[in-house]
Amino acid sequence: MNEDQKLSLIENAANKLGIKLDSGQIKIAREFHNLSKLITKNKTIFNFFSESKKIKGIYLFGGVGRGKSMLMDIFFQNLDHKKKRRLHFHDFMREMHRQIFLIGKNKKNKDPIEIAVENFMKKVSILCFDEMEVKDIADAMILYRLFKNLFSKGLILVSTSNQKPENLYKNGLHRERFLPFIKLINDYTYVYQMDEGKDWREVFLNGRNTWLYPNDEKNKKILDSFFSELTKGFVPLKEKLIVSGREIMVPSSAGGIARFDFKDLCEAPLAVGDYIEIADKYKGLIIYNIPILDKQKNNEARRFIWLIDALYDRKCFLMCTSQTEIKKIYDGNEWKFEFNRTISRLIEMSRIKNNVN
Repeated sequence: MNEDQKLSLIENAANKLGIKLDSGQIKIAREFHNLSKLITKNKTIFNFFSESKKIKGIYLFGGVGRGKSMLMDIFFQNLDHKKKRRLHFHDFMREMHRQIFLIGKNKKNKDPIEIAVENFMKKVSILCFDEMEVKDIADAMILYRLFKNLFSKGLILVSTSNQKPENLYKNGLHRERFLPFIKLINDYTYVYQMDEGKDWREVFLNGRNTWLYPNDEKNKKILDSFFSELTKGFVPLKEKLIVSGREIMVPSSAGGIARFDFKDLCEAPLAVGDYIEIADKYKGLIIYNIPILDKQKNNEARRFIWLIDALYDRKCFLMCTSQTEIKKIYDGNEWKFEFNRTISRLIEMSRIKNNVN
């Protein structure tokens, strides 16, 4: 049996999870398979700079919903290597900024970035990033020095992004200082574009009712099954988002989809920036137990307006259980005018080619 007739490691793993890959995904899956074989072959000599630096990683970009994160996660979960780590890009940068700051407080440390990299590389040889997107000037200004050090010590980078490397930090302030980082990405990774195709989430959501009422056990189980289907190949985890130094707990997330109870999102003292951070990080939300928002729940109603605005503006999908249908969800007076827009947006969001209650 020749190589083309064999299923790749990633294809096999996807099949076991009940995931059918399309032709574009199969092409990328085989590149991940080749990288996995190369890493496995060389893992006994990873401590030798001369060998590890020869292994180029993968930078995978393409449209939303094409399965980039899914393929990377299957690669990561099936990679036989102890010094591997998977992080969201923004979480990694927060960690690096914190380490560099703490190391820099000791004036005896001449280069905090180099020391931070040395500490990081003690535990990591293969770094998998989800959603590389550079918007913060503080990130942009250190990425070249940071990754020049990481790559020089043999790091293998695997990253997904919605943008090709040349479009990262586009039109950003002092972008000329960022351009050497783009060259590093092109030098140390193979850059692949995920072929255009259907957004698998839209395919799944097509024709499904995404606003379920009432809040009962039957509808909860339906949402649970949706989450399981949408996150095949991913391990649900609790997460912690840091926004302006404050922690937001995410009870369960996987594959770019987060699950919350309504009280976690709208009874907690969250602000507009918190909802924007959530909408930036996740492609979709599943929310349980949305109540009728009466005059006793004015604060909750205002936060719900902010949440829906953030999700709508970023084209996130929403699936939820509610006490009643969309048009009857608000029964107050203070936010009546503003909530008309929220109702309109909820109806539009629940119509991802779907039927609405």
